[in-house]
Amino acid sequence: MNSQILQYLKHIHFQGPLTEPTIKLLGQLQTNHLNLIPYENLDVVLKKGISFSIPDIFQKIIIHKRGGNCFELNILFSWLLRELGYSVTNRYAQFWRNLEADTPIEDVPMHQLLLVNYAGQSYITDVGVGALAPCKPVPLIAGHQHREGNELYKIEHDNVNGWMLYEQTKHNWRLLYSFLDDANDAKFAPRLSKQKNKIAMIRTPHGRHTMLNNEFRIYEGQSLTTYTTQNEKEWLQALHRFFHISLD
Repeated sequence: MNSQILQYLKHIHFQGPLTEPTIKLLGQLQTNHLNLIPYENLDVVLKKGISFSIPDIFQKIIIHKRGGNCFELNILFSWLLRELGYSVTNRYAQFWRNLEADTPIEDVPMHQLLLVNYAGQSYITDVGVGALAPCKPVPLIAGHQHREGNELYKIEHDNVNGWMLYEQTKHNWRLLYSFLDDANDAKFAPRLSKQKNKIAMIRTPHGRHTMLNNEFRIYEGQSLTTYTTQNEKEWLQALHRFFHISLD
């Protein structure tokens, strides 16, 4: 195993055995990744360069201990999985959370997820959502429901939208994202979000941390603490405290 893989595994605090690719191992890697590496769009908002090459993403996320957007996070994670022997396909999706159903397709943010094929079955694995989303692989089976603690998700399929991942809310099922079987790198190019707000999100073992501009929200179990920074120094300190991000 090369030194970069060892660095990656150390960064996500993975210490288990690596005998052969399994779905259980995939779930452990995915969960650790989500708990240690944040989703963040700071380079996009601050108009810094974004690279999707493995060496550049590795340098940013593993060496400099940053996060990234869904493309960066899932491209790097797919590289790790392939190095560990998994069969992985990158898929581009339309990200529908918090959008109206009649939103023009060109205004729907693009998302990237991964499909892992194991023993003839495809599984969604995704470390690029940031907010609530599955922490374990989800079998790509129409009608399948996937529960993680208090969270419930389901897979559906139709001829127009292709595969759809729904999340259960208090009142209904809400579409998280959808993708087609041929939505791969050969037919699409990354379309970065038009979001102008500074965003960071990360899972924790007991909740999650989120940031929207200068407001930080700390969810722990049933409790919520909100912290608003008053200046750049406080914001940088909170960014490091809650997301372990340092902007050099």
